Amino acid sequence: MSRLGRKRTASKSGVIRAAWKASRFGLLTIFVLSIFINILRFVTPYYLLHVLDRVPASRSVETLVMLTAAAIVAILTGLALDGIRRRMLARWGIWIEQRFGAKLLDRSLNDAISAHSSIARQSLDDLSKLRSFVTRSATSWLDLIWAPLFFFGVYLIHPLLGALTLGAVGLLMLSGVVQEAISREPRRAARQASSEAGQIVLAAERNIETVGALSMSPTLIEKWRRSVFTQHDERDRSEASATFYLLMRRAIGQCLRIGIIGVGIWLFLQHSLTLGGMFAARVMAGYGYRLVEKAARSWVNLKEAIAAYKNVKMQLAEDEVRPVSYHSSTYNSAVLIEDVSFRYPGGRDHIFRKFRLEILPGELVLVIGGAATGKTTLSRLIVGRILPNRGRINIGDIELTRLPAEVRAELVGYLPQHTELFSGTVRQNIARMSDGAFEDIIAAARRAGVHETILRLPQGYDTEISDDISGLSGSERKRIALARAFYRSPRLVVLDEPAANLDRPSRRVLEAALRELKNEGASIILTQTVRSPRLEKIADKVVTLGGRFPVITRSGAVEERPEERSQSVDLRSVG
Repeated sequence: MSRLGRKRTASKSGVIRAAWKASRFGLLTIFVLSIFINILRFVTPYYLLHVLDRVPASRSVETLVMLTAAAIVAILTGLALDGIRRRMLARWGIWIEQRFGAKLLDRSLNDAISAHSSIARQSLDDLSKLRSFVTRSATSWLDLIWAPLFFFGVYLIHPLLGALTLGAVGLLMLSGVVQEAISREPRRAARQASSEAGQIVLAAERNIETVGALSMSPTLIEKWRRSVFTQHDERDRSEASATFYLLMRRAIGQCLRIGIIGVGIWLFLQHSLTLGGMFAARVMAGYGYRLVEKAARSWVNLKEAIAAYKNVKMQLAEDEVRPVSYHSSTYNSAVLIEDVSFRYPGGRDHIFRKFRLEILPGELVLVIGGAATGKTTLSRLIVGRILPNRGRINIGDIELTRLPAEVRAELVGYLPQHTELFSGTVRQNIARMSDGAFEDIIAAARRAGVHETILRLPQGYDTEISDDISGLSGSERKRIALARAFYRSPRLVVLDEPAANLDRPSRRVLEAALRELKNEGASIILTQTVRSPRLEKIADKVVTLGGRFPVITRSGAVEERPEERSQSVDLRSVG
């Protein structure tokens, strides 16, 4: 019997295309509403044209009342339609965030290519920018396409007034381009300074004991102050520039209105224009100018939204061409490290080159090496947190990273070198922040030798763990993290420096747990900085790092040196 992974869309941008397809009716409705909204804006100039030119001549009160009532109804209808349109865009923005937020977060947290601390925040920030643009600025750009109609209406009333309007709009657009060019660097510097200041505070909070014990606060405060002052200086420059160009745009708009009235009166005196035409031209020119001005104010938002859309599309496209199918025998297959080569971006030399290793079910591999010899890099490669430049890491016939996340969660248990617990209860931390069966949680805690310790906590397994509550020692936190790695007896267990911070009894418990896992058929990779005779005794293979090539031994005898094979491992440097 075979187990099939979830099929994912093979097209490069199927998720995005599906979202556009699902939004077609709503977007069409918004576009139609925009047509009616902008047509109804012609009601005011039409009203002025007829009231000032026709009603005085006919002296018809009924016509005045009917025109006024119709104009009021049209204006209120336009406002209502605009409200509906804005509400629809706001709902669409929320829908976008809800539809893609979980996908992006899952992509950022689970994919090895995105294994960077800021990728998840950046992805969600891009999505937030998209939602903000759709909710706040999209109407400005939807209405902008109607601005030429207002300018054409002014031109039809009189070409001279049309030329005057186009000249003012040209100055407005020129000022927007100049403002963007001048304020780009101050805005970038202000964002960078703000980020640096925030990072200083976050680092100080994470290491507050060290900061207090070593009296580092004056130095950190001074560093924070310099970043904040830089931020304030750059922001002040940016805001001063924005204020100047805001006043310039307002001045251009006011001069346009006065210019149209002045030129309009002159044309009236020349018997080339009526008073109704002059006021109608003034209203239409004002509408068109405001549409362009609103779009110019949101130009930066449009650029950020386009960049955010490209980022989101790229993230989702990369997530679509993933896997596929796997057989139930995968759970009982060997872990194969086949010709793996790796070096960190920017690194000059490879950490591993054509590294080969086979780990059978029920085997324990002990990786020994000093600092900066590649132990942590190897453990991260095996669990898929980073990808090899060449080669593959398979479980059976399928690459480990191609398996769906929920399958890898069942297969892999991992203890990183620097263990972290999440804000939540002890029970949630062991169950990997899920609502797992309590029996499985207790079994993992017993295996890690932390069950009795947890029972002595104020609320037992329901005790909250957070940065503000530090009732656990480093050893206790490490054993809870070990229990998380052992949760539900995973098929592949990778432990990076598991014995660090553990006392002798806890190490014996760890050794017993490793024996149990071996008996259950788990493949175990264990890293150690120093040699451990007790662990070497239960290990099936020992990989010694630190020289030009790793040495692989089995049962205490040298099995082979990779340099004796045609494909070898080069360990000249470690990033």
